[in-house]
Amino acid sequence: MPATALQHFTDDFARARAILTHTDPLPHATVPEKSLRSDLLRSAWMFAVGGLDAYFCDAYTDIIAAAASSKSRQSAITLPEWFYDIKFPLRAILEEYDNENWRWRMAARKMMERENVISLAAVQTLFNKFFRKGHKLFRDQFNVWMSRPDAKTRLFGVAPADYLAKTDPDKHAAREAAVDQFEERFRTIFQRRHDCIHNCDRPRTSPQPLERGGTVLKVIQDIEFLVNRCDEHINAEFREFLVGVGCSAVTIGQAGY
Repeated sequence: MPATALQHFTDDFARARAILTHTDPLPHATVPEKSLRSDLLRSAWMFAVGGLDAYFCDAYTDIIAAAASSKSRQSAITLPEWFYDIKFPLRAILEEYDNENWRWRMAARKMMERENVISLAAVQTLFNKFFRKGHKLFRDQFNVWMSRPDAKTRLFGVAPADYLAKTDPDKHAAREAAVDQFEERFRTIFQRRHDCIHNCDRPRTSPQPLERGGTVLKVIQDIEFLVNRCDEHINAEFREFLVGVGCSAVTIGQAGY
């Protein structure tokens, strides 16, 4: 998959981290100081979730465009029936482009420009249909993800070293138990961003407290973990998808791989 989606995410996350770095040492002795500091922390949180949303929209745009352009170049490939139900804006398809890839890339971008991907269920709906059985997001990836040294207990309910020390049946049980914790962690992250955007973080009568930079740092770390692991998996699995529908090595290379 083209590196643009991940590069934009990296750039957006640098902005979120810069806000956090600037905010953390600010004074918070008075009420106005405390309010300003909290609002800057909220801004870093919103940048982080916004970067995730943009990444998944861009990544989906890329794989839709790559599949469509591959069919244009190699008409004999057999795309799954569900792919033909995707609705592209006709104007974007009929425009003149110097590069054939851009016809489908711009059409896919127009299709996604008013969409958002701020839930794990939305990520699964968009991407899992491209992936092989046994290689879906997210449960199928937990054995690898939970084994990584940078996996967090707050995401999976168990530290990597403790997970690796378990027997196979206990690992299976740990993965099953991790599903709810993983989903709840990101549900909380996304809901807080929603509260900040839609009601200035005031879901009831007063703003929710947000006083610790470490709280936002953990949000940034968890989103970064999710996006980087998904990017690795999308790259690997979408290439398998193109091979599976009959694309030649030349066609796959022209699609951006």
